Amino acid sequence: MGIRSFFSMAVVMATTITAVSLHAAQTGLDPTRETGAGPGFRTHAPETVDLWQQGDPGQRLHILGRVLSTDGRPVPGAEVIVWQADGAGRYHETRYRARLETEDDGGYRFSTVLPGQYYGLKHIHMRVDHKAHKPLATRILFKGDPSLDGVADADLAIDLEEARIDGETILFGRFDVVLQPVHE
Repeated sequence: MGIRSFFSMAVVMATTITAVSLHAAQTGLDPTRETGAGPGFRTHAPETVDLWQQGDPGQRLHILGRVLSTDGRPVPGAEVIVWQADGAGRYHETRYRARLETEDDGGYRFSTVLPGQYYGLKHIHMRVDHKAHKPLATRILFKGDPSLDGVADADLAIDLEEARIDGETILFGRFDVVLQPVHE
């Protein structure tokens, strides 16, 4: 499977997200749970979608998702800041952090490595800001992590799928974020 297959998979995932969003627009969504910023937050993260660099240790990981409002509508132009530990569970001052902006459909994506365990959990920190919504600091967790509390953390844990691309196994996951409007 090549890069074209990756984008085909992304289109299928985006179509699924759109169908879920259309249903949500009719039924309403609960805001994503706030977990706090955690360690290592920097307001001046680089603008990039590639946290991973050639030669980095660890399992490559692609994350995509959408930022939605509680009414199920996409939130374009939201600022998404992500930061995480490296594959060995260590934070770096300038690595494994990025600043993204959501697209017209609320979509975002980035490429990184599966973070190592830091204080017991593999996780990626995420802060999402938009002028019409309350700011959110949360975490992406991973189903199957033995340190995960499956009940308490189920709302933030995502499934990961494997794909072979150019002879390498790469993980893929989707994490949608729901923001609460400032007027609610």
